[in-house]
Amino acid sequence: MVKAKINSGACGFETTVQAEAGPDYLAGVKITSGCQHINKMAEKLGTLNVMSELFKKGESQVLAAAKEILPHLTCPVPIGILKAIEASAGMALPKDVTITLAKGE
Repeated sequence: MVKAKINSGACGFETTVQAEAGPDYLAGVKITSGCQHINKMAEKLGTLNVMSELFKKGESQVLAAAKEILPHLTCPVPIGILKAIEASAGMALPKDVTITLAKGE
């Protein structure tokens, strides 16, 4: 099982994702968030096929649910969900992903 904590930035919401993939590359996710949109999105997700989620363009349940429900396309949570299932399937190391923004001159 892999646990991801996602701090979405300016909105202030934190999301926790617990992902667990089996040897058949099917993954279950448990998502808790202070964001009502993420919680609604999580309700749409069933068992996820890791290979379809990560490698088949246009077949990701996570991205389809995000496109349908989330009002803001730059929300980092969908990618955090995908990174969690990727690591839970042993297809990536559970390493932090960081985007650092700074206003330039």
